[in-house]
Amino acid sequence: MASSTRPFPPARRAVRLAVAGLAVGSCGLALTAPGATAQGADGDRDDRGAVARLHAADAQRATGERAPGTGTDERPQHTSDGKAGWVAEPLPPTARRAPATVISETTWSMGPGIEYRTWDQLEPRGANIPKTVRFQLLTVDIVNPANTFDLVATEKVASGTSVEWMAKQSGAVAAINGDFFDIGDTGAPLGVGKARKGGLRHAPASGWNSSFWVDKAGRPHVGELPFTGKFRKGKHPRITLAGFNTPTVPRHSVAVYTPKWGKTSGYSVTDGQKRARQVVIRKGRVVSNRYGLTKGKKIQGKLLVGRGKAAGLLKKLKKGERLGLQWRVKGAPKVAISGDRPLLVDGQRVVINDQLMHPRTAVGIDEDGNKVFFLTVDGRQSFSRGYTMVELANMMQALGAENALNLDGGGSTTMVGHTDAGQLSVLNSPSDGTQRRVPNGLAVFSNPIS
Repeated sequence: MASSTRPFPPARRAVRLAVAGLAVGSCGLALTAPGATAQGADGDRDDRGAVARLHAADAQRATGERAPGTGTDERPQHTSDGKAGWVAEPLPPTARRAPATVISETTWSMGPGIEYRTWDQLEPRGANIPKTVRFQLLTVDIVNPANTFDLVATEKVASGTSVEWMAKQSGAVAAINGDFFDIGDTGAPLGVGKARKGGLRHAPASGWNSSFWVDKAGRPHVGELPFTGKFRKGKHPRITLAGFNTPTVPRHSVAVYTPKWGKTSGYSVTDGQKRARQVVIRKGRVVSNRYGLTKGKKIQGKLLVGRGKAAGLLKKLKKGERLGLQWRVKGAPKVAISGDRPLLVDGQRVVINDQLMHPRTAVGIDEDGNKVFFLTVDGRQSFSRGYTMVELANMMQALGAENALNLDGGGSTTMVGHTDAGQLSVLNSPSDGTQRRVPNGLAVFSNPIS
């Protein structure tokens, strides 16, 4: 199990450096008011549309529809656990970042076109906080047809296990933790999750749909993946689905739950609101329709949960009525996993928080779509302070990413992969001192290695 004292694994090439590090961005941004656009001295500008959309989603959730455990605009929460990290002093808008210094580096190959690198970096920023940061980077060449990606996950959506266990069970070459999740209640991920063989596992209609996804041709993307669902043949057109196996049913909405979810979660999925109704559809027919929600019961068929005014809409479904459901995720992805927000959109940084330092996990794609980057940043530890969102975006850009997504961080941040000796191991130092139980992850596979 990884710890802050764990030595680097055996490597094909290990060197110590004392040279100028990567140019991880020249413009420092202070925390900016919601909806504002930040611009530095060199003229680099956050994408107005992307930032506006992110703040609009935040505002919606702050009025009662906010995804579990995501904080507010005034008190942003970048990790599922909500634990405090170091807070960096704000840099003036006109300040330029001094270059960091790489002080140690280790690399090896996990397979054809799958290269691993870990390094420590000395950051000039920070008065009363650690100045060192440790990184783990996996670069995957997807021009090599042997290399593919997939969602790895627990058997049930509303449950968790270690990234190492998921990677081992699936035969992955390497994996990182994935989506933010409802850590204090159901344990279910907040966004979209789709696996190659298991199909769609969970998805909200809106609000938490920024995702890394792979299309039918095997090409990777970062973008929004809205979910839509309704009854077949135009029946009950006023009833649409606001979620599929989601930890929260939005107010006055309906969500559907399948056996993949696990056992029923009662009023956890309605934020404690008791004005709710559940309908069970089995083999295309309504078999039960009751006011109130059950807890701890096995789901057989499809379970509809209506909250608030939507409970009245479900009341109209008659026992014995023939009803089929249909749903889709835009783009028909073969693989999908969500994060809370994009870091880079078409080469432009679209995050603004440059004060909260946490362990981080990110995934990015280069301009040509030929390389995918998995990056973890250790944090909340004496040897590694963590990174701000702006620092994370700048690093992904410096590594060559054109589009990038922020995945869950904090104690969830984990990278596992094969050492040069061929053993699957935890490669970073989880800030809890041990691997956190998480609901899913993103893995890379190589045929015939996997």
